[in-house]
Amino acid sequence: MIKFEQNISLQGLNTLNLPAVAEYFATLTDPEQVTEIVEFAHSNNLSILWLGGGSNLVLADQVPGLVVKIALSGVDLLTEDDEKVVVRVGAGVNWHQFVEQSVENGWFGLENLALIPGTVGAAPVQNIGAYGAEFADSCHSVEVVDLLDQSLQQLKVEQCRFGYRDSLFKQNPGRYLILNVQLKLSKQFTPNLGYTALDNQLQAMGVARPTAGDVFNAVVQVRSSKLPNPEELPNAGSFFKNPVVSAQHFQKLKTRYPSMPSYADELGVKLAAGWLIDQAGFRGLRDHHVGMHADQALVLVNHNGATRTDVDQFSARVAGAVLEKFAVQLEQEPVPYP
Repeated sequence: MIKFEQNISLQGLNTLNLPAVAEYFATLTDPEQVTEIVEFAHSNNLSILWLGGGSNLVLADQVPGLVVKIALSGVDLLTEDDEKVVVRVGAGVNWHQFVEQSVENGWFGLENLALIPGTVGAAPVQNIGAYGAEFADSCHSVEVVDLLDQSLQQLKVEQCRFGYRDSLFKQNPGRYLILNVQLKLSKQFTPNLGYTALDNQLQAMGVARPTAGDVFNAVVQVRSSKLPNPEELPNAGSFFKNPVVSAQHFQKLKTRYPSMPSYADELGVKLAAGWLIDQAGFRGLRDHHVGMHADQALVLVNHNGATRTDVDQFSARVAGAVLEKFAVQLEQEPVPYP
């Protein structure tokens, strides 16, 4: 039997440390419990929020319905040959800890995704990415429960509709419960070093021919220098996506702002949201309990005591300033709930 509790604080279960309270709360430790959870919610007319690491959420003060903490564990080696392995990882496993374990085991391909907060089950939803790599690159399949009919489905990578910070799961919120992911990882290490910050960090470490461990450590150091630790300064990582604009709009902006960083994108030109926010005057700016980080303008932080209303109002100010200055619309990355 699952324990269903009422009026449970979620403050320690979201990395923004917002003072949210769940109407009902339960913990999922076995896929077999899904039916009981869904039946409880249906019989009590409750919505369900499936909660992973809470690193990509902006929670309201009162969270109606049932909040289910996903605590599905396990790392299982499914197949192995001379070139690769396929590994099944439970949705509740900490992402960074698994990346570290994979490097130690000689399973390569995830090292550029080190130190991204959250759980394994959240990785495919956002199609997490960093330093030239993304989750989709290593995904073999995702096992889910389709909550429309409670059917168990094994979705191949091509069925997951992965895009930039996007997926089938993000496009259909509340429909799919991710139980585990299967990852195809190489046993031959090929460094992915397309980003200047990563190259510079490896040079600073005195590494000419990096191992996977070197790349992992370099990514950890670069991310640590740019992104505050949520346990020390609550945040949800990058608060806005890097916007993509048309080539024509980019040329207009580039004429006015020659130093504007940009990256080629299949849909146009990708701009650096952090640079835009910095230029709009919000780097390090604080308004009572909430503000943008002084070292990384893309990260919204809770300076102790912020609420959902504070976050919503301040982030709207930031986006409005960028829109007015650059005619570029910023899109929030963490998901507001409800």
